[in-house]
Amino acid sequence: MRHRILYIMNVDWDWVKQRPHFIAEHLSRLNDVMVIYPYDLYLHGRKRGYLPKNERSKVRLYPFLRLPFGRWSSLIRKINVFALRTLAKLLLNRLRPDIVWISSPQLFEYLPKNLSSKLVYDCMDDVLAFPRNALHADLWAANEKELIRASSHVTCSSANLRDKLIVRYGHSEKYSVVHNALEPSAFSTAPAGGVTEKKDGRYVLGYVGTISSWMDLQALTRIVDDFASIEIHLIGPIENLGAQQLHHDRIKFFPPVRHGDLLTRISGFDALLMPFQVTELIQSVDPVKLYEYIFFNKPIVSVRYQEIERFANFVDFYTNHDELISIIKKYSTGGFNKKYSDDDRLRFISSNTWLDRVNRIGEILDTLR
Repeated sequence: MRHRILYIMNVDWDWVKQRPHFIAEHLSRLNDVMVIYPYDLYLHGRKRGYLPKNERSKVRLYPFLRLPFGRWSSLIRKINVFALRTLAKLLLNRLRPDIVWISSPQLFEYLPKNLSSKLVYDCMDDVLAFPRNALHADLWAANEKELIRASSHVTCSSANLRDKLIVRYGHSEKYSVVHNALEPSAFSTAPAGGVTEKKDGRYVLGYVGTISSWMDLQALTRIVDDFASIEIHLIGPIENLGAQQLHHDRIKFFPPVRHGDLLTRISGFDALLMPFQVTELIQSVDPVKLYEYIFFNKPIVSVRYQEIERFANFVDFYTNHDELISIIKKYSTGGFNKKYSDDDRLRFISSNTWLDRVNRIGEILDTLR
């Protein structure tokens, strides 16, 4: 069934490509979709020029200029709310959608109170657990409570996230878990397999994604302190790292790259890392990067938490720094053999694509008529 969808994102289209981008692209293939997204002149204190320019040909995009510092200035916040509310009203009148899709409680106040369309909330993170939202936690909670009450359906990226929302707000009949996934067609070449040979006496461990306060930088420092032959490369935009400081000549930061160029960029890595601190926020995360790491066909090392136990056949998990060091030692002495087979990898890829997830979303939307 074809739907008219007004799709309102809470992240810039040129930010690291993630769940809202992929769902918007796939929904646009079979539906009439208009995508509203914030266009930020500054992101986390930096001009947007360092961001990669994501593909635009697959979607109809309507940016709205979001002024910086709205989190701290009530005047700027009011201007931003007015700008997006005006754009949303114009597009609602133009498209007359049967579905309005939003990805953050922050967006709910931009919609008219007498919305006639079915409202779908795609909850991809525990917004109350973000450190940056702590000062306005009551406002976020009130917005999310009202959003879930008004929504016809709520899709959640993880089971833990769904369970949290039910405890907080009730309405258990409204929820579905739609996990994250990967987009194999986004990468122009197939990844290489096999054992990586040692290059110039040094191995490279990599991380791809947003670099923020949830990173366990102490774990990274422990690795390079214990292994003189290892470098760590971190690729992605840097958000607020809080009180954490990291200065080491074998831990290197690189700006984000276009999603389609990632495979080429990480081809020389010997293993891929997910070195997160297991916070309240992280416990509800279903990381897109783990799906993509498996596609990249490299050894994978990640901190352990309940939501990602289903990746155990592909990932070496650690629960503390000593276990992490033991895993790295095993790899560095054994030639960085991945723990999964090529057949396991191909089966995983075939059943965990964004097309599969959006087909499931389409079934949900069809029930809302």
